[in-house]
Amino acid sequence: MSFDEDEGIIDKLRDAIDSVIPLKESLGYPKEAVPPGTLARSLTEDRLGVVTDAYYGDLDVTGKKIIVYTIMLFPDHKKTRYSSYGKETILVVNDYEYDVYAYLMVPPLDLKRLAKYLKEPIL
Repeated sequence: MSFDEDEGIIDKLRDAIDSVIPLKESLGYPKEAVPPGTLARSLTEDRLGVVTDAYYGDLDVTGKKIIVYTIMLFPDHKKTRYSSYGKETILVVNDYEYDVYAYLMVPPLDLKRLAKYLKEPIL
């Protein structure tokens, strides 16, 4: 096989994979949302965590789509409103974009490496 034939096969494989596995944009991930892995603070729980997903939720009073973030909150020693959970529990919440402080000056975490460390799938 020549190099041109190899390139053709690679292009065909890429097209086949793209037809089966949807691209991030086609999954409905909001283009205005912070990237997955961004450190964020949930104002409702007052805990630090990492953004694992985002999607469009309701409309606000001006008709703009509100982004809802799925945030995996790190264990905290302070008491949370979920009293049945222990202090060392990882908590996953969905918060409106208005209830989240995202730390954009810190590069996003690699969620695949974090999942290996936690021994749990995140994505």
